[in-house]
Amino acid sequence: MPDLLIEIGVEEIPADVIVPALEQMRVALDEGLTALRLTHGEARVYGTPRRLAAIVADVAERQPDEVKEIKGPPASAAFDAEGKPTKAAAGFAAKNGLSVDQLRVQETDKGAFVFATVTEEGRPAAEVIPGLLEGMMTGFVFPKTLKWGDLEERFARPVRWLVALLGDTVLDWEFARVKAGRTTRGHRFLGSDDVEIASPAAYLETLRAQHVIADHHERREVIRKRAVAAAAAVQGRPRLDEDLLEENNFLVEWPSCLLGGYPERFLELPEAVPVTIMQKHQRYFPVEDAEGRLLPYFVITRNGEGPGEEMIRRGNEKVIVPRLEDGEFYLTEDLKTPLPERLDALKRVTFMESLGTLYDKTERIVRLVAWLAEALDAPAPERETAARAALLSKCDQVTLMVGDGKLAALQGIIGGHYAGLAGEAPEVCAAIAEQYLPIRPDDPAPASPAGKLLALADKLDNLAAAFSLGMIPKGTRDPQGLRRQAQAVLAILQAGDFHLPLCELVGEAVGQVAARFIAPEDDSATAQGATNRATTTAALMDFMAARLDATLQEAGIPYDTVRAVLGGRWSDPVEVINRGHALHRIRGASEEFEGLVDTATRPANIWRSTDLPDEVAVEPGLFEDEAEGTFWAALMAAREEVARLQQDEPVPYEAIWQIVSELRGPIDALFEAVMINAGEPALRNNRLAMMRELDTLYLQLADFREIVQ
Repeated sequence: MPDLLIEIGVEEIPADVIVPALEQMRVALDEGLTALRLTHGEARVYGTPRRLAAIVADVAERQPDEVKEIKGPPASAAFDAEGKPTKAAAGFAAKNGLSVDQLRVQETDKGAFVFATVTEEGRPAAEVIPGLLEGMMTGFVFPKTLKWGDLEERFARPVRWLVALLGDTVLDWEFARVKAGRTTRGHRFLGSDDVEIASPAAYLETLRAQHVIADHHERREVIRKRAVAAAAAVQGRPRLDEDLLEENNFLVEWPSCLLGGYPERFLELPEAVPVTIMQKHQRYFPVEDAEGRLLPYFVITRNGEGPGEEMIRRGNEKVIVPRLEDGEFYLTEDLKTPLPERLDALKRVTFMESLGTLYDKTERIVRLVAWLAEALDAPAPERETAARAALLSKCDQVTLMVGDGKLAALQGIIGGHYAGLAGEAPEVCAAIAEQYLPIRPDDPAPASPAGKLLALADKLDNLAAAFSLGMIPKGTRDPQGLRRQAQAVLAILQAGDFHLPLCELVGEAVGQVAARFIAPEDDSATAQGATNRATTTAALMDFMAARLDATLQEAGIPYDTVRAVLGGRWSDPVEVINRGHALHRIRGASEEFEGLVDTATRPANIWRSTDLPDEVAVEPGLFEDEAEGTFWAALMAAREEVARLQQDEPVPYEAIWQIVSELRGPIDALFEAVMINAGEPALRNNRLAMMRELDTLYLQLADFREIVQ
C-alpha cells in the first residue's frame, strides 16, 4: 500500500509553535484516515522553520464498502391496516435507493420501525483524502494566525507551497490559492526553489540533498554533536539546556555551530547574568570547563555552512558585549540600594488587579510561611530563615536587572545574590534564590528547608489570587501557568515529605487573600472583582485534585487505579501519591488482586444505595449467625492493625493490603450464611452497618468500584 506525504511550506514559523502544530497534524491525519475507513500505518511528522510535514505509512488505496442499517418511520406509519406500504414507506425506500420490498420491520425499545439495509460503496483514497486535508488546515490552533493578500484563509504564517502525494500520485488539493503538487523547496540559501519529490519514501533524502534536515529529531542531535565539537576547541563543553536546544533546532534547517568569545572581565559578574544573557538574549550555548566553571566563550547555531563563518563569529561577538555591559551597569546601579531597603518600593508595584501590590503579596507570603512552618512543626532556625527570606523575596522585582524583560528569568536568583551582598545569612539567600523552583516539570524542588516553605507559599498565593479573580484555566488555555504552579506545589510537598491536609492548605491561602481584599459582608457575593471565599476554595480544591490525577497518570499509573485511589478517603496529597504508587505495585504483583476487587465492591454496592441513617451502629447483640460474629471480630482486628500501620513512616501499604486480603474468607462465609437485606428492619440495618464499616476499611486503600476488570 502507498505512503501518504503531506508538506505545508510556509514562511518561517516561530520556533515554539512548530512542535504543537506537528502533533496536531499527526492526530488530524491519524484520526481522519481512521474516520474515512482507510487503514494505515504509523504517522510520522517532521518540522523545520519553513515546513510542517507528515508521512503516513501504508494507506489503503480505497475505502471498504460499508453496510449501514438506517432507521425509518414507525411501522404503523409505513404500512396501513392491510399491510400495504404508504407514501412514507415509498419515500423512505426511494431516498435510500431501494424498493419497498427491500425494507424490513424491526422491534425496538420504542416500538416497531422500518429499517433499510444500505451498502455504501467505498471511494478511492485519492478522492476522499483532500477533504480531510481541508479540515486539517482549518483546524490548526495557533497562538496567533495571519491573513495575507486578499485571502480569507488564516495560518501561523503565509503558506507558499503544498506537497500532497499518495504514493507517486499527486492529490487534488488546494489551500489559500496554493495548489498541491510534488514540488518542494530546499534551503533558503543553499538549495533550490524547485525540487521535485518522486515519492514519500524519497522525501527526507531529497531534502537532504538540498541542505535541509527535515527530521527534527535527527537535526537536534546534529546540533548537539556540533556544539560539543565547537566547545572542545577551547577544552570546554557547551551547557546544552534542553529548551534552548529545542529552540535552536527549530530556527535552522541545515545546522552548523561556531565558537565565539567575549572579554574575561564579564566572568566577574554573577554567573547567572552572562548565562541568562547568552541563553535568553542571544540563544547561545554558554561554554564551561570540566569542573563546570564558566568560560568566556559561547556556541552559535548557524543555519547553513560555508563562507562567512568568520564574519558571523565577529558579528555575534560584537553584539553580545553591549548586552553584558548592560548587566554590569544594572549590577552597579542596583547595589547602590541594598535589597532590604527596597521593601517600600514594592508598595508602588501592582501584583494583580484588585489584589493589591507586591508589598501586599509579600505580607501574605510572610503569613503563609509562618502558617506552614507551624503546621509542619519546623525548627525555630528554619522558621526564622524562612520568615526573613519571605520578607525580602520580591525586593528584586524593583531592580534594574529584573526590570530588563530579557533578564526577568534572573528573578529570585539575583535577589539571592543581592541579599548576600547586603549581609543576609547564606540560608536566607539560598531560600530567596530557590523560591521559583520548580519552574519546569523536570526541575528540582528547592533544596533548602526554608526554600521549600517560601516556594510553596509563593505558588499557593499565586493560585489563590488567580482563582479569587475567577482566572480559572479552561480547556487548553492557561495564560497564568496555573497548572504548572499547581504541579509545582505537589512536587514541593513530595520533595519535603510535607503531610498537610489539602483543604487546610488551600483554605489558608485563599483566606489570606480574602482577609485583606474581600469585606465580610460581601463574602457571599463578589467584592473588588474577587469571587467569594467558599466558592474559590472549592474550585481550587477541585483544580488541585485534577493535578493529582494528572501527576499519578503521568507517572504511568493506569487511569482506573488513579480514580480508585482518589475515590478513597484522603486529604493529604503526599499520602495519596504514595498510596497510588503502592496500589499500582500491588496490582502488578498480586495474583489475587481481581478477586479482592470483586470482594471489595460487594459491600459498597450493597449499602451505598440505601438510606441507612448515619447514627445506626453495629450491635453485636443482634447477630443471629456465628459467621456474623466471626466476621465482625476479624474486621475489628483488621481495622485496629491498619490504623496502627498507618502511623508508620513510610506507610507499609503492602502490609495493609495483606491484612485486608485476609478478610476475604470471613466475608465470603458471612455472605454464604446470612442475607444482608433481611426482612426485619433492625436486622437489615445492623447488617448494612457492617457493610458500611467494611467499605470504610477498604476506602483506606481505594474505592475499588473504580477498577476496570
